[in-house]
Amino acid sequence: MQRRFSSSRSCLSGNNGDELKRLIVGIDPGTTTGYAIFDLEMRKLSIGSRREMGREGLADVISREGTPSLLACDVNPAPDMLIKLASYFNARLSVPDRDMGDREKSGLVKGMRFSNEHERDAAAAAIRAFRFYENKLRQIDRILKERNLTDKADEVKHLVLNNTSLSNALLMIDIEREIEMPKVKSREEAVINLDKKNKQLKELLVSNAELRKALDILEDENAALKEKLKLLERGVFERLARDREFRKKEIEIMRLKDKKSRKKEVREESKSEEGELDIEGIVEEYRGKHKHL
Repeated sequence: MQRRFSSSRSCLSGNNGDELKRLIVGIDPGTTTGYAIFDLEMRKLSIGSRREMGREGLADVISREGTPSLLACDVNPAPDMLIKLASYFNARLSVPDRDMGDREKSGLVKGMRFSNEHERDAAAAAIRAFRFYENKLRQIDRILKERNLTDKADEVKHLVLNNTSLSNALLMIDIEREIEMPKVKSREEAVINLDKKNKQLKELLVSNAELRKALDILEDENAALKEKLKLLERGVFERLARDREFRKKEIEIMRLKDKKSRKKEVREESKSEEGELDIEGIVEEYRGKHKHL
């Protein structure tokens, strides 16, 4: 029986209090699975490949280096293995808009050496993912340097990469630092700090709840717009069908009117021919009857 995955790893630090190294991991699954593991500064930690490597084996390899903030692939849609690993590690999945071509991948990994193309593809996917978020990560570095929080860079980047706003990520770090501070000097100071921490936690929870509510509203609006679009499309098709039918009827009416008009002209012409007097015949007949006069 296969070993089941443990619960997702979403905490800021390890179980023993040590900070976890955050990773960007490129994966090229298949009969031979290639992997490329980098830290958030894109320093190479491990690149390799293995035949018949299941997701549990790959998860073990990754876990020996740390825990991923980004899992990346070079194809779209993402392979099933990456989707399940992203869920297991509670990490963002970075997928290109389209399958990456050989020229693009070779350009990204220029100067690097690999044992096979699976390792190259995995490394290229990781580098593409890093470059996509590079500006955001550099912004975080600048802000943390200003706040003298460079030791928390991995934690903040991990939170931001996984859909936490930068302001909320910094607030969570501040709360964590307060918890780790030495004992306060007095009971009064302890109460003040506790109240402050509780207030910050409450604000964070309210903010998250509001974001969730806003997301729910947007999702409802999106569903309503899609339904409205369907109705509009259906109405357009029905109107076009009605217009086509109406046009056919107009043409048929015009055809029938034209036919009726032609028949009328023929009848009138016939009547005119039937009612015309033969003047010459009448004169000749008259002359024949009255020759003796």
